[in-house]
Amino acid sequence: MSFGGFIRRSIYWTNDCIHGKKVRKHYNEIGTVLSDYEKGHIIRDKNLDLLLKHSVKYSEFYKSFAGRKLKEFPVVNKSILIQNHDAVTVDIKNIPEQETETVHVQRTSGSTGTPFAVFQDSRKRYRRIAELKYFGNDIGFKSHEKLGQCRIWTKWHSKSKWQSFRENIFPINIGKVDDNSLKEICEQIRKNKIVSLRAYASWYERLAEFLEQHQEYISDLKSIKTAISISEALNEVTREKIKNLIGVSIVECYADEEAGIMAQQKPDDTNYYLNHAGYVFEILKLDSDEPAEYGKLGRIVITDLYNYAFPLIRYDTGDTAILAKGNNTSHGWDYLSRLYGRRLDLIYDVNGNALHPMNFARVLKNISGIVQWQFIQKDETVYVLKLNADKELNMNSLMSEIKEIVGKDADITVEMVNDIPVLASGKRKPVVCEWKKN
Repeated sequence: MSFGGFIRRSIYWTNDCIHGKKVRKHYNEIGTVLSDYEKGHIIRDKNLDLLLKHSVKYSEFYKSFAGRKLKEFPVVNKSILIQNHDAVTVDIKNIPEQETETVHVQRTSGSTGTPFAVFQDSRKRYRRIAELKYFGNDIGFKSHEKLGQCRIWTKWHSKSKWQSFRENIFPINIGKVDDNSLKEICEQIRKNKIVSLRAYASWYERLAEFLEQHQEYISDLKSIKTAISISEALNEVTREKIKNLIGVSIVECYADEEAGIMAQQKPDDTNYYLNHAGYVFEILKLDSDEPAEYGKLGRIVITDLYNYAFPLIRYDTGDTAILAKGNNTSHGWDYLSRLYGRRLDLIYDVNGNALHPMNFARVLKNISGIVQWQFIQKDETVYVLKLNADKELNMNSLMSEIKEIVGKDADITVEMVNDIPVLASGKRKPVVCEWKKN
């Protein structure tokens, strides 16, 4: 624990106390629910009842389900919610504890190839902050310590210098994953004595490969105490390599942008402990909406207890998992023994430099009119962008954004399609590399 982190943390919680403990109350409730099974069930069931009553009263999409139990509500997915977006949305005047004249718009990164915008009210935003602090602390990372936030930083996603200083967050752009970029990142970590990393699973895979080949940079990472993996499925080989190389066990955090943190591992424990304080979880059979048995693969379906602006009720996340019966480690709550998320292909620019696949998701999610997308590398400088759009797009602007990623000399063909087929697993793969680099 650093002095700077302690000061920032103290200022934050003091300010939160002055303004009514808007984050602290959520933080404490999460701890109570997850550590006390009986009391937690009472709190969760009460919050579920409040959510359902609010939704059937103020959301046109759910009004016909008044008086129904949760399991009588329809299972919805991203496509259904996009098609019924206005009907699902709750008018801002009917949202309790809303502090601003507009709700927050959370856009998904499009990791499935289907961009999606979810409205979030003020209370949901406080809840998300509390989740980040609680689950960070649960693995030994106290908020406001030095965090390296490894992601694709674009003009739509940035932090001011003041924001970075106040939060003690160091933005690390991992759009490029070539050796020179990784050398610079290692030097940045050493220079700033960063103690925690939060990054895509596939970036850790590339980092492990780099450190194996350039072991002189391992010492640059000696300040790292915790490493959190997000967005994609982590390869167990990668976890083992990173542990052997820098002595840190990567912890997977299962979260999405439309909801928040849904589950997290503990250090050296590959089970996923569900956030029962914020969500009701159902693991349903692959071919029906019936519950899957313990030990059987099923679809992850969530009900977000805190989004009153855009209710996510029985939302199929598109991921699959195996549910296990609660034990002492999970305080009696059911947990996931296996989680099967998405894995994305690495893409190369026209000069052969490796690029993180999330580069494309970060751009395409912000372009209105795109319903689905898929980016394919066919050859060294040849690419195909498949688009399913519901309105005319500014193709010149779009091509300019894509060529900023892969190179101005890229040969990009755009194919307009009505649908992008799913894999045998039922998931779409938005980024595909068919070119084998020598």
